[in-house]
Amino acid sequence: MTKEKVNGATEEEQQAQSKKALKKQQKEAEKAAKKAEKQAKLAAEQQSADEDDFAKDRYGLSAMVQSQQKLDRALVRVQDLTAEKVDQLIWLRARVHTSRAKGKQCFLVLRQQQFNVQALVAVGDRASKQMVKFAAK
Repeated sequence: MTKEKVNGATEEEQQAQSKKALKKQQKEAEKAAKKAEKQAKLAAEQQSADEDDFAKDRYGLSAMVQSQQKLDRALVRVQDLTAEKVDQLIWLRARVHTSRAKGKQCFLVLRQQQFNVQALVAVGDRASKQMVKFAAK
């Protein structure tokens, strides 16, 4: 009789383990389905964002400058910025010290040596929402 009890107990344990295994498999399948759905949603958003980006030529990672071509850009130093340069289009070469995105705009603090200047990138006719996201990163 002891053998029968032992065999009966092992069969019950196997059934309990198989129920746990079934539940575990179901959870894993649900996780995989959610993950696939999320990836498809992200891919669709990215594709639609790329199509609507009208300012994609104005931002992004540029190639390394190796003196292959000479551009007519007059770079202005941050320390030389004055009230006289207000409403002028200028070129700065600076490091992004901090960035903070809020809604459809991004505040940047640009640094060149010990001099700082604050900049704003906002969605408009020259900047797209993707450009603001890029600036925030």
